[in-house]
Amino acid sequence: MAAASTPAGRQNIAVALLTAYLTSLARQPLVTKACTTATLNFLQEEIAQRSSGMRAADNAHEKKAAAQGTPVKKSIIERIVNKRVLQFSLYGLLVSGPLNHFLYELLNKVFANRPKTKLNTFLAILAQNIVISPILNSVFLAANAVIAGERSIENIAGVVRARLLGMMKVSWVVFPCVQLFAAKALPPLVWVPFFNAIAFTFGTYFNTQGKIRTLKAKRLEEDREDKRD
Repeated sequence: MAAASTPAGRQNIAVALLTAYLTSLARQPLVTKACTTATLNFLQEEIAQRSSGMRAADNAHEKKAAAQGTPVKKSIIERIVNKRVLQFSLYGLLVSGPLNHFLYELLNKVFANRPKTKLNTFLAILAQNIVISPILNSVFLAANAVIAGERSIENIAGVVRARLLGMMKVSWVVFPCVQLFAAKALPPLVWVPFFNAIAFTFGTYFNTQGKIRTLKAKRLEEDREDKRD
């Protein structure tokens, strides 16, 4: 225990965990990426709900309903873990992780036999940012809308149209720089965990901002209803 608490001990544990992760990634890339995305999505949604105030608003709504004699019914699973957190984690496991894997595998096959020139590096980054990134961000926004309760295809498409460009502007500014940094400074083995960390950070930010906007819109609607009454 004492050895693990020292800087050297913590470094050894971090190296061992990274080695185990990279080994799993090499042996079972699809399963590893899907499980990684599920875990990160779980954490992302949990952080976004708490930091946006949505979790507090939901708890207040449940207490109010219970006080009025109409308690919110929850399954056993929902009593253990928040429903939206679980849904977002399953989305990562079954949709986002596999989709990300297959899109980048396709991109790697396209550029596999090409020489590693500056032009081909630029073309690969360009393809990521004008093809892969819009697809992944669109699916993310659509899934987020569905998890938030939207069921109308028209409304889901409206959410994607309203928020996709804002996400893409940030992606187009940040991720080419991140990708160039990784290509020049990091060994290819650690690209996946590095990109996962960057995507997790920005995904949490956009998820939180989306929930803040949703809460504001909901409160405005409640204020209008109160004024009508």
